[in-house]
Amino acid sequence: MHKDGWRPFWAALGAALLVLLPLVGGTVLLTRQMVRTRIQTAQPQSGIPIQLPKAEHHMTVLLCTAGEQPGFLLVYLNAAQNSLNLLSVPGELTVPFGGEETSLARCYAAAGPARCRQALLEVLGLPEDALYLAFSPAVLERTASRYGPVRVGFSGALTTDELSEAGLSAAVQGISAKEAHALLSGWDTDGTVPPAHRAAARAAVWEAFFRQNLELLPATLPDALRGSSSSLLTDFAAQDYTLLGTILEFLANGSALPHAEALPGEWDASAGTYTVTDASRAAVQTFLNVSPTSEKSGSPSEP
Repeated sequence: MHKDGWRPFWAALGAALLVLLPLVGGTVLLTRQMVRTRIQTAQPQSGIPIQLPKAEHHMTVLLCTAGEQPGFLLVYLNAAQNSLNLLSVPGELTVPFGGEETSLARCYAAAGPARCRQALLEVLGLPEDALYLAFSPAVLERTASRYGPVRVGFSGALTTDELSEAGLSAAVQGISAKEAHALLSGWDTDGTVPPAHRAAARAAVWEAFFRQNLELLPATLPDALRGSSSSLLTDFAAQDYTLLGTILEFLANGSALPHAEALPGEWDASAGTYTVTDASRAAVQTFLNVSPTSEKSGSPSEP
């Protein structure tokens, strides 16, 4: 009788376990899945959010070095493309001015960098939002000198004879901002070196400057320009200095490689004119990363 009395108990216990065990097991699995999901969701939030460049993080700037023989450099910065492109423009380039044509250097002497910007928009098809920034030699030297000399080689820009006449070697050498300006402006003044070669040498100096100092520029260059704003000729607004710093930071983080060229063109030594050609237009497209072209000739930095 006692033995038979336990049978209903064991039967009831077995039935209860058959119901409870699946429920408990399912609850444990569900809890583990929820914990795993929370961990995976929390992991990206535990660090610093990754900031990606936006479409507006780009800038085209005409840099002018003032003086009797001004120098001209176009700079294209695009964070989304991780591009830092430089295009050196000879001062002899023929541009429209006052219903006629003149050289870019004379345009600068007569009307300043704003008019040069407008002329290059017409001749080279630059973006309408291109900015301009003109330094006096003293301001340029003061701004660049904080980064120290740059190591640059001119063998790709000048011929062996041109290097020899300038007292330069084919090897990479250190040169300060003051020395570079004196060298480049001296060539512009005497005119013994062809415009394309002079422009290529200018491009080489600026390329070396950006390549060697890119990591320092985001935190220092915008502030240096702000500090010299009263001595600059520019259409930079306050937000443009901030934008410049943001773009440079993206480029530095992306280890962007500066690419510099000289604007190719047709040089008429007797007339002293340097005119735009199909190769010029192709170089501008490459500079702006508009579209690569198979018709583009070899690098204009090579004499």
